[in-house]
Amino acid sequence: MLNEEEVLGGGFLDADPSRYLLGTTTSSSINRSLSMPPLYASQLSVDANPWNTDSQFETVPDIGQNNAAGQNAVDDDILGEGLTAASVLVGVDLPEIYDTAYLRARPVGERVSLDSLEKVIGLAELSPRTVQEILNIVVPLGAMYVTHNEFNTAIALVACEQKNMDVSLQTVYQHRNDLPSPILLNLDQLNVKRATAPPAVLKQQQQQQQQLQQRSLNKNQSMDDPWLTVPNGRNNGKLDEVRSAPTSMRRPKLGFNGNGTTSPSRSRSMDNTHQIQQQQPNGSDNNNGNNNNTHHDQLLRPDANGKFLNDNTTMGPTDSYQWFLDLDMVKVAIAPEKEGFIFKHVNYVIESQLRSSKVLRRYSDFYWLWETLLRRYPMRVVPNLPPKKLGGKDESFLEKRRKGLSRFINSIVRHPTLKCDEVVETFLTEPSELLAWRRANPPVVDEEFVRKMPNAAELECCIPQDLDARLESLKNKLPTITDHYNNKCIVLERLNRICEVQSREFVRYSITLNAMSEVEQECYVPGCQSCPQVVRGYEAVAKHMQRAGTILDDQALAATNGVLENLKRHRDLLISFKEMIERKERLEVNQLDSLSKKISANKAKVNQNRGVPGLESEVERLDIAIESDQDKLTYQLNRDTHIQYCVASELSYIHKQQAFISLMYQNYVHEQLQFTRQLGDNWKVLQSLACEMPIDPEEFA
Repeated sequence: MLNEEEVLGGGFLDADPSRYLLGTTTSSSINRSLSMPPLYASQLSVDANPWNTDSQFETVPDIGQNNAAGQNAVDDDILGEGLTAASVLVGVDLPEIYDTAYLRARPVGERVSLDSLEKVIGLAELSPRTVQEILNIVVPLGAMYVTHNEFNTAIALVACEQKNMDVSLQTVYQHRNDLPSPILLNLDQLNVKRATAPPAVLKQQQQQQQQLQQRSLNKNQSMDDPWLTVPNGRNNGKLDEVRSAPTSMRRPKLGFNGNGTTSPSRSRSMDNTHQIQQQQPNGSDNNNGNNNNTHHDQLLRPDANGKFLNDNTTMGPTDSYQWFLDLDMVKVAIAPEKEGFIFKHVNYVIESQLRSSKVLRRYSDFYWLWETLLRRYPMRVVPNLPPKKLGGKDESFLEKRRKGLSRFINSIVRHPTLKCDEVVETFLTEPSELLAWRRANPPVVDEEFVRKMPNAAELECCIPQDLDARLESLKNKLPTITDHYNNKCIVLERLNRICEVQSREFVRYSITLNAMSEVEQECYVPGCQSCPQVVRGYEAVAKHMQRAGTILDDQALAATNGVLENLKRHRDLLISFKEMIERKERLEVNQLDSLSKKISANKAKVNQNRGVPGLESEVERLDIAIESDQDKLTYQLNRDTHIQYCVASELSYIHKQQAFISLMYQNYVHEQLQFTRQLGDNWKVLQSLACEMPIDPEEFA
């Protein structure tokens, strides 16, 4: 009778929990191919378009199927044509660390660049000579990348070197069914940038992009995908009409910053705009599509202070994807001790990974940040806060609110504009109590346009011509999409609860089985040798059922903290975008028509009265009024352009979130496959132990 210690010591269960190999007690070995889908298989291609990927999930065969036919085919091929790095491990069930290393190498189209491969191998801390020997074995002559199978062979060679085995394909083939697990230090912390596609694919995609751009120019329409190029600007003609008018562009003295004066920075901004217009011989020629195309080919992007930079360069694939790699991860945890004499309030420990900071904040601090950002960025997607509950706060409510605060702050640090705000930076890094800092350093709460006064001419180049149609299309879909996300969250919560219930039932069954084994420890038949073996089988079944319950519990927890939280984050993002559209409808109200009519009427009076004796003072008063109204009209036109630009930017930001949805589901599938493997390994170990339980009735005679 085998016990579990003998099984573990005899090679039935490898040290890696993701592997299990049957020993000599079984008639034949079971070879199956469980293909791990890449964690980042939604690879953004060279043009950084998440919809243009050629990677797909590999099919996962049934866990109980035998892959003997495929293995025989591989054996015949190897014996007939010799060993190759691409074929030596085909059809072999590999330890989980092989899949993890492959995912960390960030493959593109099932291919890993040589630079990524070298970084992964470098974690093994081998000598340069050994590393070069491994690369010579697995990398085909003249290749710039390795395939998935060649990558696995390289990792197997690394493990052979660490186990003091011969580094060769023959060694890997001989030990293909009991491959050692390599030691890759800090593999989970490895961050490899996304590699570009092979040259042939790159050339093909560049040709496709050029064709799309040419087709877009011919049709005088903007690109449908904001990931590819800066969208064509739209020009409504009103701003150029104002710019061509003879005006000093001086800010009006009333009604712009709340105190009856204008700030020097605003005046300088408008003066700079006027200087740019004066440098152009014909301001009205900017309406020409050929002139506008020069702007479309230039990269317009804001810096950390919100200023727009024009460096005459185009956005490359690395730059466009780097935004996803540089995301901050903020952890929100409940502080162990509550403060307050009568009403105990909860503190939260906020830890920013990118900023390497850890601060203590209250819910009221989060509310202040949310309120401040809404006032500073009314035309941006500002996520909502979880509700503040009055009265008793149980542990369940506190945990839900903690998760809601975590979604809130992580959505902010993901936003390309909000994450650069100084108020956000202070919230995440100020070590002192935030309430005291707020009283000593009250931030400016003017809206984004008033604080930054960006160049409207540059903003126009980034506004697609069909912005209103895009916005209306998404606006009509938002209620339905939000309802779908709500339903998905509800269904996933039910699935997680079912998994938790199943976990508890497994544990309850194991407890009952252990209790029964204590009762039946001694058989009522003297000298019986079979019943004690059955009892030991009880104990093995109980132990592995409890282990299955633990795996299911971990599976439910991973889904709750992973895919479910990401679904809720995207749902909250859509709701926030809907609220931003509602704010837009209130903020875009202006007096353009009335100001234009007033200016036209005053100009007519000036032309009629100019040169008439005795009306000099009236003409001067009208000139001042015209100049002031002209400045107000320009200001409102610039603000309207800024609103349109913000809407276009947020629309593009929402569109980019689809890439996170792809990553979310790939993570989810990867986790589910891992837990399925763990459950399969657990039942396989129990199978070998259960087979030792006596089943012949004659043994109980």
